[in-house]
Amino acid sequence: MEVGSLSVLLCFVVTVYGGSVENVLSRHVHPGCPLGFVHYRRSCYWFSVVKGSFVEAHGYCQYLGSHLATIESRDEDSFIRGHVLRHGKAENYWLGGTDLNLEGKWLWEGQRPFGFRNWIPGQPDNWKHHEHCLEIRKHHHHYLWNDFECHAPLHFICEKEL
Repeated sequence: MEVGSLSVLLCFVVTVYGGSVENVLSRHVHPGCPLGFVHYRRSCYWFSVVKGSFVEAHGYCQYLGSHLATIESRDEDSFIRGHVLRHGKAENYWLGGTDLNLEGKWLWEGQRPFGFRNWIPGQPDNWKHHEHCLEIRKHHHHYLWNDFECHAPLHFICEKEL
């Protein structure tokens, strides 16, 4: 790649992902992760700077060769929550869980049941019978899980396994 093309690409990445060139280049980079994704253990994560409904977020992640993030452990949850606290600019983000198939039965993409949960106390509550998609929401200076209306435009987190 020639220097001019690299400069244009770097300016685009800094604009899209925010911060300075040093900030973008110093994030958790892994050779198996696409540009802009953050590496943690066996996955790469993309924290969106755009908003979409749950379905739009799902499609966007698919376009990026990934899926909406699924959280399988306390460690993974801590990583994601810590990352959005330090680097995120949104109050809430879509994750890849729903109870659309059967009310109260929360599943990840691929119909996998939740093994780990980190709900806001009193959640999920399916307020007015319209909340069927999983978000992480800022709650008392940290992020916890909440059920929310799927049509709402939120930021989102994509995950790509290595």
